[in-house]
Amino acid sequence: MKESYIESNWGFALIGDFDASSSSSINVLPFPGTSILVGQRKYFSDHGFIDAQIGLAFPSIATAKIGAGHTGQNGGHFSAGLRLFPTHAYIQTGLPTKRCNRDISAKKQRRLERRGKSAADIKCSEWAFSLELSPLLFRDLFQLNENLRTFSLYSAAMLTAGHRWIF
Repeated sequence: MKESYIESNWGFALIGDFDASSSSSINVLPFPGTSILVGQRKYFSDHGFIDAQIGLAFPSIATAKIGAGHTGQNGGHFSAGLRLFPTHAYIQTGLPTKRCNRDISAKKQRRLERRGKSAADIKCSEWAFSLELSPLLFRDLFQLNENLRTFSLYSAAMLTAGHRWIF
């Protein structure tokens, strides 16, 4: 089974000097960002899926993510993966809205049938929240070079909230 969606996000990235080994204070600046993505979940089991997204973003211009996840019994989603640009590892959760509830009243069912539709035609949506960490936070473990700093857009972490329209 496949689920395609459009997602809009707002959030902020933490930009600055994250040298945790330094005794000086860490200088951090939250920087706002936004994105609009198209994505698709491909289920490989009843609850397991691969999720891929690509889209336009500010300030990075373009962005893409790929991950794997699990759908819970309540219809919520949890996934983890890699944002390719800017480079970050992420965890994300999706919380379905009440529109995703396909248990509808008999009155609403009759109204849909008069229009030649069914409960499956009700558009579903969910709220999405993510926490992302870049390799910049782990500079003691990695040999960081300027390319990696550039690929992460000098961001050490991102926090986002968004909304998905599933079709």
